[in-house]
Amino acid sequence: MYRFARSAPLVVEEFADPGIDHREGEPLSLGSAYLMLGMVAADECPPEILNVLDQLNPEKWYHGQLFETMINYFEDRDPALMMEIGRGIYYSLAVQFREMGLNTPTSMLVAMPDVWRTATRGSSGEWRTTIVAAYHARVEVQQPYNCMFEQAAMEGVLQGLGARDVRITHEPCMRDGHPYCVFDIRWTER
Repeated sequence: MYRFARSAPLVVEEFADPGIDHREGEPLSLGSAYLMLGMVAADECPPEILNVLDQLNPEKWYHGQLFETMINYFEDRDPALMMEIGRGIYYSLAVQFREMGLNTPTSMLVAMPDVWRTATRGSSGEWRTTIVAAYHARVEVQQPYNCMFEQAAMEGVLQGLGARDVRITHEPCMRDGHPYCVFDIRWTER
């Protein structure tokens, strides 16, 4: 699996979509993810990030390092801000997930491995979901992106799909040298 630097120059380079089955090479993120970042966090972005966001095409693919550098900027500034951005982006995507037939927190968690493969390209890792019981799931994540952002994203999308009282325990963690992160997720529903 590819490993990102915590921070790197903000280089804008478009990549052709290598296809959903392409799991080798540099991780790529779709430009629409950056668009969402810009919509949710524009007021918090420094001019250099805003300048990069203005250059991106939502239909094109970009090196994942660019997204990682931006997310880590927010975490370095304030971890709570980065978590709020992650929740906000994915909460706002609930309508699109419902259109895909993912109407409940459980259906979303079960689909997460496929959603991840669709949303990323290259050596971007994998997600594994186990439904432990009603309103309880375990998600194992082995991927190069900021895992705290991914935790916030899961919380946001689950809330957008009707989950309440979402509690996520995140351990072990790749940041501590483990081969993957484990998210133990519990929630209630309306």
